[in-house]
Formats: sequence, C-alpha cells, structure tokens
Amino acid sequence: MAANIDQLCCGRFILGVGAGWAKQEFQALGIPFEQRSAIANEYLEVIKKCWTNDDVSHEGRYVSFREVHTGPRPVRSPHPPIWVGGRSESATRRAARYGNAWHPIRFRMDWLANEGWPALRKIAEAEGAPIPALCPRIHLHLSDSPLEESGRLAGDGTADQIRRDLETLADIGAECVLFDTYSGKPEDAADFERDWTALAILAERIVGLKRR
Repeated sequence: MAANIDQLCCGRFILGVGAGWAKQEFQALGIPFEQRSAIANEYLEVIKKCWTNDDVSHEGRYVSFREVHTGPRPVRSPHPPIWVGGRSESATRRAARYGNAWHPIRFRMDWLANEGWPALRKIAEAEGAPIPALCPRIHLHLSDSPLEESGRLAGDGTADQIRRDLETLADIGAECVLFDTYSGKPEDAADFERDWTALAILAERIVGLKRR
C-alpha cells in the first residue's frame, strides 16, 4: 500500500511510525501491549525488506511468510523515508536502527537540546548507524502574552517565544519542523480559519513573509 501511494505521489511519500500508547487499541486487536515495541521493530524490518526486494521471505517471532511478490517498488531508492516517533529509549533506538528521521512530539526545548537529541546521537553511534535527521512536530498554539518557560512546550506561546523555539531547532540541526495546529478538541478540527491565521502570523513575524 505504501509503495503504491509513493508511486501515485511521484516519490513524495513519508512513512511515519510509532509503537502506540493507548492500551485499549491493543486490547481491541488482541495484541499484547507489552510487546508493542518488539512488534514494531520486526514490522519495520519486514517493511524495508518488501520495499527493496521483488520477492521476500521472512521467518520471525511475530510475522512469517515465504516468497511473497512485493511489486511495485517505491519510487525513491532504496525506499521512502521512515520517520520514527516517540521519546523513550526504545523509541530512539528504533529511530537509530530503522529510521531516516526522528520525529518527537510534545517536548520542551531544553529537554530536546540537553537530553533527547544527545541521547539519540549516542545510541546511533553505539549501534554503528547513521544519525537520523531531526524532524520534530511542535504543537502550534499562539498566545497573546508570554507563557511561563518552566512549563511551556515547544510551539506554545507568543510569536517571539515560538521564533526562539525555531531558532534553537535550527541551531541543533533540525532538517524539518512540522506545525501541529490541532487543539485536541474534535469540534475545532474544522476551524481552518483559526489555523490559517496562526500560520499567517508566524509567516509575517517569524519568517518575514507576507500573506498573499
């Protein structure tokens, strides 16, 4: 399915993955919650095999099959980028082993700069793997007055506070930053004007662009 999507979008597909956190979802599927990390790792191993080979066999703990034809191949070689989410040690190790990018969400900037990013680099070096790109997602929430720094997540606060977040991310070496405008309230999901307004303010005050 992912390879087909990559073909349809001319090689622009990115696979974002996470092991999951909601126990009720695993219960509904009859999957042991405590094994989700190991399952995710093996699935990623299999996905990469299927993307890079025409015929694939795999004998594993959680999935086994023989001589499956996997065409069509993805457009990008060797495969579409894999962005791995999560902030735990197992998640960062997964990003180092299987990911092209680490995609943390809901974090404080001091944690990312002083703990999260250094830990990922250390794990990648220990694994003998390339250091994944840093491609975080920050929750975009503009406030009229500055928020207290001690409890503020990246992307929350005034335009000046968010600009400083982006400057710090650039200094760390982030290759891409995604803005998440979802407030967490389902009724706000259709309020596109609010989202466009927030992005326009950032464009004008931070990037220096004018809304057309």
